[in-house]
Amino acid sequence: MIAEEVVPAPETVELEVAETVEQIEPSEPPVEGQETPEARIDIEQVLEKHETTFIDQQKLKKEQIRLFLTDKKNVPQSYYTYSPREALLNQYCENFLRQYTQLYSGRKELLFLPENEFGVKKFVSSHIRPTQLPLKELYDYRSCATFVSEFINYIPLDPPHELPKQVVSPTYTLKIQEGNCFDMSIVLVSLLRGVGYDAYVVSGYGSKSITTMNQTKTSSEAISKNLFSNFYSNVPESVVVQESVEIPQKYKVKPPRQLKSNFIIKQEEKKLQMLKKQEIKPVQSVEEAVELDDDDELKGLRVHAWVLVLPGRRDVAEAFFIEPSTGKIHSTIDDNYLGLESVFSSMNYWVNMQVCYNGLKGISFDLADNTKWEFVLLDNTQTGASRKQEDGEQKTGNASDEEDNEESNSEVIDMPPSWVDRLVITKEQFESRCPTGSKVSIYKDAKWEVFAAYNRPDGMVSRVTLFETKDNPIGIIKEVYQNRKDHLSERIRTPSEEKVQEFFLPGRIHGLREHIMINGETKEMHFYVSARPDGLLKRVHLDNKVLYYFQDREDNLVYRSVTYNPNEPIEKNADDPKGNMIKMTEKFARNLNIAASKDIYKKTYFIKEDKIRVVYHLDKGRIVASNREFKKPVGDQKGQILDAIQIFEVDPYCKPPKKQHLFAQLVELIRSESLCLQSIKGADRELLEIVQLRKTEEADVGLSISVYDTLRNEMKVYTDTEGIEIHKGDEEESKTMDIDYLSPFLINYPNPNSLTKEEALAVKNACLKSLRERLLEKVNIVQTQLDEVTAEYQRRQLAYSRNADSMTVEETDNYVKYCNDALFKIHILEKRQAKHKEQSPEKYIELDAKLRADPRLVAAFQ
Repeated sequence: MIAEEVVPAPETVELEVAETVEQIEPSEPPVEGQETPEARIDIEQVLEKHETTFIDQQKLKKEQIRLFLTDKKNVPQSYYTYSPREALLNQYCENFLRQYTQLYSGRKELLFLPENEFGVKKFVSSHIRPTQLPLKELYDYRSCATFVSEFINYIPLDPPHELPKQVVSPTYTLKIQEGNCFDMSIVLVSLLRGVGYDAYVVSGYGSKSITTMNQTKTSSEAISKNLFSNFYSNVPESVVVQESVEIPQKYKVKPPRQLKSNFIIKQEEKKLQMLKKQEIKPVQSVEEAVELDDDDELKGLRVHAWVLVLPGRRDVAEAFFIEPSTGKIHSTIDDNYLGLESVFSSMNYWVNMQVCYNGLKGISFDLADNTKWEFVLLDNTQTGASRKQEDGEQKTGNASDEEDNEESNSEVIDMPPSWVDRLVITKEQFESRCPTGSKVSIYKDAKWEVFAAYNRPDGMVSRVTLFETKDNPIGIIKEVYQNRKDHLSERIRTPSEEKVQEFFLPGRIHGLREHIMINGETKEMHFYVSARPDGLLKRVHLDNKVLYYFQDREDNLVYRSVTYNPNEPIEKNADDPKGNMIKMTEKFARNLNIAASKDIYKKTYFIKEDKIRVVYHLDKGRIVASNREFKKPVGDQKGQILDAIQIFEVDPYCKPPKKQHLFAQLVELIRSESLCLQSIKGADRELLEIVQLRKTEEADVGLSISVYDTLRNEMKVYTDTEGIEIHKGDEEESKTMDIDYLSPFLINYPNPNSLTKEEALAVKNACLKSLRERLLEKVNIVQTQLDEVTAEYQRRQLAYSRNADSMTVEETDNYVKYCNDALFKIHILEKRQAKHKEQSPEKYIELDAKLRADPRLVAAFQ
C-alpha cells in the first residue's frame, strides 16, 4: 500500500503554520528527533529556492527562444515584409474598418490588422496556416484540441476587456509554448483545417471563469465519465470473459411478495416535498459560474477567442465550440460565451450583424446568410457571397462588359497566401505534451494531472484525484501508466478503504489481468484465460474460503473452492499437507455427450471426515439431483467401504450400480482429491510468486521502449573498457573486417604477416583450391537433387501410362498435382544450376583479385 498525503489549500497551510509557530515558546528546548520551527523555515527556504531557480531557468530558456524567433535571419522574409497583394489587402481592410467604425460607432473595434512578433501589421485571417501533420493522433478534433490545450500554456489577456495589440504567428506560439486565447485558437484552427474540418476562430466575449481558465468551481463529472469508464471497454471482446459461470436452472423459487402501505408511501412523499421546499436547491456547475459572474464588474466585456466547427465536413452533423484553453467541447448556446463580434478563417472574415440578447442563444451560424453575417472579401467560398455578388452585377447591368471587368479587377480583392511558414511538430514535441512535461488542472472536486511519456520514472502519464464530497463520499485516485515492463496500465486507489486495484495488459508471465488488494492483502486476482494452461479466470479470497473460477477446460471444470477452519492455526511445518483445510469443492459444466444422471455436477471432499460426496446434474423435468457419498478406506477394507456407500437415485427404476463399478469410482475420486489438493497447493505457491514479483517490480520500476520508437532507440552502444560511444553501423563494419578469410590457411605458419614466396604461393593455391572444391560440391549437390526428381518423375509417368485406364478420378488428380510440383522443382533446380555455373568463374576471379591485393601475400606475386 502507498500512503496518501492529504494536501490542504495554500491559505490553510499558511494559517496552520502561523498558529503552530505562535504556540511554540522560544524557551522550550527542541525534542530530539523533532523538527524545530527554525528547521521548518530552513526547509521551506530551500524548497522555495529550488522553485525559484527552476522558474528562472524556464524564463531564461523562453527568453532565448524568443530572441531566436525574433531574429530575421531565422524566419522567412514574409514575416517582416509585405507582398504587393498584402499591401493592397491592408489598404482595403483599413477602409473597411473606417466605414465600420462610422456606421457602428457603439460597437467595439474589430481585430483586423494586429501586429505580429516583428511589429508588422498582417491581416488576421492570413495568420491561419492549414497544415496536416504526420501524426494520426491530431486527425480527430477531440485529441487535437486536447493536445493544443496541454502543449501551449494559456495566458489571459491583459487588460481583459481589450483586444490584443499583437497576434503572433502560430509557428511562434508552438515554439514558445505559450499564448493567449487568440494565439491558441489560431493554432487549433490551422491544425483542424489541415485535416479537413470547417473550423473558424471566433472573436467575442466570455465569462470570467472561462477567460481566466478558472475551473475550481466546475464539477469534474465530465472528466470522471471519460477517465473512470470501464477499464475493459477498450479490450477486444475475445479477451473480456465472464466473471462467473452460472449454470441455468429451469425451476426457480419466486421471491416473497413485499407488502407496502399506500398511506405510508403518501406520508413519505409529503415529507420529501416539505424538505425540498425548506432546503436550498443545489446549483449546477454552469449556473455557479454564471452566478459568480454576476458579481464580475467586467461581465460581458471580457474579450475572448475560441473555435467554431461547422457541419458539412468530416461527418460533423452539428455546429459546436471548442475551448482552446481546456480542449473541452461546448454547445453553441453555452452560457460561458456571452457575445460574438466576428469569425474568421484562412479564407475570409465575417462580421456578426446579429444582436446577442441572451448570450449566443438564437444566433445563426449560417455564414452564407448575408443578412446576418457581413463578409470582408468578395472572393467568398460561401454560397451567400456569390448570391450577393450576382445581385450587385444585376444593379450595374446597364453598364458595358468592359466597365464590369474593370470594376471587378479594381474592387475584388482575393485572399493572399498565408505569410506563415508550415507548422512543424516533431514526434518528440508531441510526446512531451506539456511545456514542463506535466500539467495540473484543478476542479471543484477533483485534480487532474497529465504527464508526458517517459517524463516520470514510474511511467505514469495521468492521475485523477476525486475528493470526498457530499455527492461522492468516497475519494478515489486513478493512475494511468504506459510503457512499463511489468505491463501495469492502471491503478485505482481508495485511501479511505485502503483498497488498491491494479490492471495489467496481456503479456505477464502468469497471465495476471487484475489484482485487488485491501490493506495490503490480496482479495481478488483476475487472469487472461487464453494465457493460462489451466484456464483459471479468477481467484477470490474470503474470510475462511478461497474460490477459483475456470473457463474453457477439457474436463469442464468451472469452479473450485477450499474452506479453512479459522479457529485452527496454520501449521506450516506440519507433515499433513492439508493443514487446516475442512473441505474442497469442484463444480463441472454440463457435458451433453453424457446422460445427466451420469454427468457429475459437484464433487465435495470432506478432509476431516474422510468422505467424498458426488452430486450429478439434474435430469430434464427433475427438481432433485442424484448423489452418492463415499467413505474413504483406511486400509484393506474394500468390502466394508462398499457397504458404507450411500446412494440416492432420482429414478426409482434405475438399476443399482455394481460393486466393482463403485469401487472403481471411489478409486477415481481419491485420485481426483489428490489432484485437487496438488492444484490448490500449486495455486498458493503461484500466489506467493506473484506477490513477491510485484514487490520486486514496484521496488525497481523499469520502462520498455518500443522498437518503433525512433526517438529513444538511438543506434549506439558503449564499450566496457573505454566507455566511448560507437555507432552500431561502425561496429558491424568492424566485425565484418575482423573476419579473416585466410585464417584457416595461415594457422600452420608462426608469422603470417611475413611469409616467404613459397609459403605465400602455397597459401594462395590452397585458398583457390578450397573455393574450387566448394563450387564443385555445390554443383554436384544440385545435380544429384535434379537427377532424383527427374528419375521419380519419369517413373511416375511410366506407371501412369500403364494404369491410366484403371485409375480413379482421385488418383488422376493426385498424379496431375504431383506432375505440376515435380516440373516446378525441376525448373527451379535447372535455373539454380545455370546460375551457379554462371557465377562460379566470377567468384573465382574475385577471390584471385582479393588475394593479389592482400598485403600478406605480396611475396607470391613478386
